[in-house]
Amino acid sequence: MSFFEWAFHRHMFHTPKISKYMFKAHTLTHHQIYKGDESYHAHDDHPDKVPMDWWALPAMIAGHLPFFLLIQWVTGIPSVWGGVAAVIVYYTVYESIHWAMHVPKAATFLNRFSVYRFLDAHHRMHHKYMLSNLNVVFPLADLVLGTLRDTSGKRVHLWGKTQKAPKVLNAPQASPVPVSLIID
Repeated sequence: MSFFEWAFHRHMFHTPKISKYMFKAHTLTHHQIYKGDESYHAHDDHPDKVPMDWWALPAMIAGHLPFFLLIQWVTGIPSVWGGVAAVIVYYTVYESIHWAMHVPKAATFLNRFSVYRFLDAHHRMHHKYMLSNLNVVFPLADLVLGTLRDTSGKRVHLWGKTQKAPKVLNAPQASPVPVSLIID
């Protein structure tokens, strides 16, 4: 689900190629109201711009259904109802957490948990750097796909990409070294 959330967020919400409506509602409206600064939290006149439209959950279930049917057909393991339940749970967690992030009075209970505070800071960086930190619930896809930023805005790399040194006369060139986690 982390990778689906990442792909959906990146390609449906942050590019107008597939859906101009979703791009406008998310990038041009939601991100213009809630930025990575003090405007990150809901204004009393715009809390309706935080959640997705009413039809988002049925659309996500419909989008996943062919995959669940294929898995069930190929493996013979009943997967449809479990898959639909997983989509519903993930979507509910996403919408609840996302609402709490932008409406701080809704996060009173959640702020007690360091995991929530991490996800909130992670999402705030997304509002500062729109094509980074695309996951809200579980940022695994951000880490694996190279879109993760820490709370200072630095990119976090999983696959050990070494930055090349600037071209200087007689300076040795940097070579790629496998490292588990590099922050640039």
